[in-house]
Amino acid sequence: MGFIKRLDQNIANKIAAGEVIEKLANVVKELVENSLDAEADRIDIDLVESGMTSIKVTDNGSGMDEEDAFLAFERHATSKIATVNDLFRIQSLGFRGEALPSIAAIARVELSTSMGEEGISLTIQDGKLIKKSSTSLNKGTQVEVTRLFYSTPARFKYLKSPQYELANIVSLVNGFALANPHVSFRLTNDRKVIFVSNKNDSVTNTLAQIYGLEVAKSLIYFEAKNRDYQISGYTTNPIINRSNRNYINIVCNNRIINDKDIVNAFVESYDQLIPKNRYPVAIIYIEVDPILIDVNIHPRKQEIKFSEKERLISLIKKCLKEKLEVTNIYQKPSEHTQTKISFYAEDPNEQVELKIQESFADQLVDKQEARKIIPDMDYIGQYAGTYLLFQNEQGLFLLDQHAAAERIRYERYLAKWSVSHQESRDLLVPLKVFFSNEILIKLPIYLKKVRELGVEMELEDNHVTVHKIPNWFPYDYEEIYLEAMIESLIGEDLINQKSMIDELAKLLACKHSLKANHYISALEANQLLNDLRKCERPYTCPHGRPIIVDLKHRTIEYWFNRVL
Repeated sequence: MGFIKRLDQNIANKIAAGEVIEKLANVVKELVENSLDAEADRIDIDLVESGMTSIKVTDNGSGMDEEDAFLAFERHATSKIATVNDLFRIQSLGFRGEALPSIAAIARVELSTSMGEEGISLTIQDGKLIKKSSTSLNKGTQVEVTRLFYSTPARFKYLKSPQYELANIVSLVNGFALANPHVSFRLTNDRKVIFVSNKNDSVTNTLAQIYGLEVAKSLIYFEAKNRDYQISGYTTNPIINRSNRNYINIVCNNRIINDKDIVNAFVESYDQLIPKNRYPVAIIYIEVDPILIDVNIHPRKQEIKFSEKERLISLIKKCLKEKLEVTNIYQKPSEHTQTKISFYAEDPNEQVELKIQESFADQLVDKQEARKIIPDMDYIGQYAGTYLLFQNEQGLFLLDQHAAAERIRYERYLAKWSVSHQESRDLLVPLKVFFSNEILIKLPIYLKKVRELGVEMELEDNHVTVHKIPNWFPYDYEEIYLEAMIESLIGEDLINQKSMIDELAKLLACKHSLKANHYISALEANQLLNDLRKCERPYTCPHGRPIIVDLKHRTIEYWFNRVL
C-alpha cells in the first residue's frame, strides 16, 4: 500500500508539456492555432534568437475577459468543447486551456488580452501566478513565452542550432499561410522580417513567395468532389519537381496535416511523368464533414484519421490523372545549356552523341593501371537492352550496364569530394536556383562546405545565384546536381557529414547512370568495362546489387549434354 500517489499538478503539466512541446516550433504552433480559433485575421509572430530567448504571438481575435484568462491556464479548461458529442465534430484547431498550462509549466508566460475594453495581463511561471495587472490593449491577445525549458534542461539540450529552429518555425508559418489565406501573417526574428502574407492574397502568390516564381508559373489547378469529400488545390507541371516529399502540402478543414497515403496518391498520379524519387510541389485542400474524421489520434494533431479514406485517395488520383493527361509536358531548354560534341565518330552518318562530361573515362579520377580483378574478355552484344554480353575462354559474362555505371559514378564522386580543393568552372550565364525559404535560412551554415565542394554562389531573397560549379558536374544537369547536393547537406547534421556525402554520392550515381533498355555501342561497352576495372569494388553497385554474372563454359556444355 502507498506505492501509488497522485501527481502534483505542476509535475502533471510538465509531463503533458513533454507530449506536445518538443521544439520551439511546437510552441508557435499552439499559440497560432489559439489565435486562429479566436477568429483573428492578423497574427504577428516575433522571435528573439529564433525563439530561444523569446516567442511572442499577437493577434486581433476575440480576446478574453478576466475569468477566461485565468481559466485558460487551468488543465482541461477549454472554450472549444461543451458536450461529449462535440468530440465527434471538432472544427477548432486547438483547445485554449490545454496548451497554455503545458507551456507555462516549462517556461515563463506573459498573457495580455482584451475584448475591446480594458484588458488584463497575467504572468505565469512554473505553473504559478506571479503577477496580475490591467493593460491597455486593442481587442485581441498577446502571449510572450520566455525562459522556455529552463526548468527542464534535459529537453533544452536537444534543441538544434538557431538556424534549424528558425527554419522549422518558418516552415510552420508557411503552412499556416497556405491553410488560411484569409489571415495576414507576419514573422520576424530579431526584428528582421522573415515572412509576410497579406489577407485574402491568392494561394498562387503565397506559393510563389514560399517556393519561387518558377513554381508559381507552372501550377496546375485541380478540383473534384464525391459524396464525402471535396478537394481543390494546385500542383506543378511534371517538369518542375523536387527531391523530397516535403513540398506536398495537405490541408484538411484548414488544418495542415501529414499523411503518407495522400502523398503516395500524388506520386502514383505522376507515374512515368517524373523521375523516380522526384516529387511535385503541391497544395491540396480537403473539405469534409468533421464527423468523418478524428483529429485526436496524434498528440500535436499532425495526423488525422479519415473515414472512407479509400474514397478520398481514389478521388485524388482520378482528378490529378485527368489534369495531367491534358497538360503539355515540354522540357524547356535551359539558358545555361552547353554545346554537345560527337564522341569517337569517324563516320558522320553514324554518330554517337555524348555530352562532354558524360564520357566515363573523363569522369574517373586518374588511377593506377587497370587491375585484373575483372579478366580480359571480348564484347559480343547486348541482351534485353540492359545486360552486356562478354566472353573469354572461361565462359560467358553478363554485365548489368546500369549497376556498372552506378558503381563507376559513385566511386568518382567520393574521390572528387575527398579532394580538399575542388576545381570549378565558370558559368557563362549565372544559374538561378529556387529553394524553399526554410532551406535558404539554413544555407548560411553550409556556405563554407558548399565552397569546399566547388560551388560559388550568392544568397538572394528567394533563390541562390550560382557563378561556379565543380568541373565534374555534367553539362545540362547542373541544377539537379546542385539541388541534390544542397538538400542532402541540409538534411544531415554536420556530425554525420561523411554519411551524408556517401548517401549523396549514391543518389547522384543512380540518378544519371546508364539506364536499363538503353542501347550502347561496342565502343561504349568496352569503355564501361575498362572503367569498371578501375573501381575499388567492381562487383556490386553502391546498393549491393551484383554487377557481373558469369556462366562457366563447362556449365553451358553441361546444359547441352556436351560434358563427357
